[in-house]
Amino acid sequence: FFIAPTDLSNSNPNPSLRPHVINNSWGCPPSEGCTTRAELEMIVDNTQAAGIFVVASAGNSGPNCQTVVDPPAIYEASFSVGAINILNALASFSSRGPSTFETPNLLKPNLSAPGVNVRSATSGSDTSYNSFNGTSMAGPHVVGVVALLWSARPHLVRDIAQTKTILQNTANQGVTVALQTCGGTPSTQIPNNSFGYGRGDALAAY
Repeated sequence: FFIAPTDLSNSNPNPSLRPHVINNSWGCPPSEGCTTRAELEMIVDNTQAAGIFVVASAGNSGPNCQTVVDPPAIYEASFSVGAINILNALASFSSRGPSTFETPNLLKPNLSAPGVNVRSATSGSDTSYNSFNGTSMAGPHVVGVVALLWSARPHLVRDIAQTKTILQNTANQGVTVALQTCGGTPSTQIPNNSFGYGRGDALAAY
């Protein structure tokens, strides 16, 4: 649907209406059908190939290593996001990499963003809000950075590879976490499998 949105009757798919960036604050564990974990790889790859930036929440199974385990966060095409708090400390629940889905293993998460005590709209009414914790709160921050960056730098629109490079190379490395070594990489080294390249920085990326 995202690659070629349809009308209300599920007809007339139109790729020109595809979004620039999508948020994926969900995972597909074995209990929901992803038993081999490869079930969604082709569609995520195809979505990226269509010029859609795929952001995925890393998961809330930390602090142990190799806890980025569910699709779509485990794939190379997915730009996976961990969660930090207002003090730039990595949340204990934020899943750590590496992703063991492929060999060699993949660095995950790619980036981290605010995901602790984040104010968000709720479905109670048009004016109801609450505060939530989770990488599902962090992922949308990165989606917003991509949208801002592509608005300000139109030549980057649909250039997924260059955008990923910019986001990672301009990340704020001042994320703190208790020393751990995941996938052979200590958390004192950048990038690492605890918080990736650091905190997403919209201004630096711009």
